[in-house]
Amino acid sequence: MNKTRKIIFEAAIKVFSSNGYESATMDEVASEAGVAKGTLYYHFKSKEELFYFVVQTGIDLINSEVEESIKEISDPIERLKESARVQLKYVYINKDLFRVIMSQVWGQKERHEEIREQVMNLINMNSKFLEGITKSRNISDEDSDILSYCFIGVLFSSALYEIINNDNYNHDEVVEKFMDYINYDIRLS
Repeated sequence: MNKTRKIIFEAAIKVFSSNGYESATMDEVASEAGVAKGTLYYHFKSKEELFYFVVQTGIDLINSEVEESIKEISDPIERLKESARVQLKYVYINKDLFRVIMSQVWGQKERHEEIREQVMNLINMNSKFLEGITKSRNISDEDSDILSYCFIGVLFSSALYEIINNDNYNHDEVVEKFMDYINYDIRLS
């Protein structure tokens, strides 16, 4: 991503997070990014196109960070733990992005569908990590799919927990507790 698009990406996250999709304007994004309105429209023809870019880029960044962090890990349980750790850290560091995503998951408009498709990409990535564990435990494909959705649910719930408990939130503590629960549940299977 070039420098200008990165600046616009970060500004758009702030504006969408603060104002919501409906109230956010391209003028506000341009102002927050410190770019001319024409520059913004050169890169993105509409607020909707910018919104799609923000969501897709955010999910792609998560996927890239996870893939990079687990490339040397062969044990499926350790891969899952590391994936969870990276994703929870990403949620913590990029809470505004997750506010944007969570606020737009529900609904019937095209952007809601786009958000759900991007979340599905994240679920599919996590399914790959769970596959090694579920196959060794004779867990059905249907149950494995449900487990993948639950895993993403925990990540989104962690973002919600952080937003609600901002003053009392300790990222490292939440990650460690989450890892303990994963380890405990996997060992019981």
